[in-house]
Amino acid sequence: MKISKRLAQLITFQKFIGIFLITIGIPMLLVDGSKGSEMPLLVGLFTLFTSPGAIEDERSLSLKTWAVYTAFIIGYAFKLLSSNLHSHNLFPTELTEINHFIILVFSLSLIIYYIRFYSSNSNTDD
Repeated sequence: MKISKRLAQLITFQKFIGIFLITIGIPMLLVDGSKGSEMPLLVGLFTLFTSPGAIEDERSLSLKTWAVYTAFIIGYAFKLLSSNLHSHNLFPTELTEINHFIILVFSLSLIIYYIRFYSSNSNTDD
């Protein structure tokens, strides 16, 4: 019983750390243009994405895997499209930093995962 309580506390702490790093990482990325200013956001997104849920089953692992694959495809398509539009002077920025691409992929992964996770939970509750 103590192990499961400690595990629940660890999961809650890991999610708290992830949300905290994301919260301070977004303003740092937008305000501070120095090299490495994106690291708190990157680590926070990674920490939040890899933190296990209260119940970690095959469905939640499958949803996380699907979310990462989908986010990678969408992120890479965005990178190709923005690069092409930037070369024709139709888009103001080009996604060149690998850390920014990883931030995009983890952000999309989290969004896709939680949308799919909670929409599938609401369908099974009926």
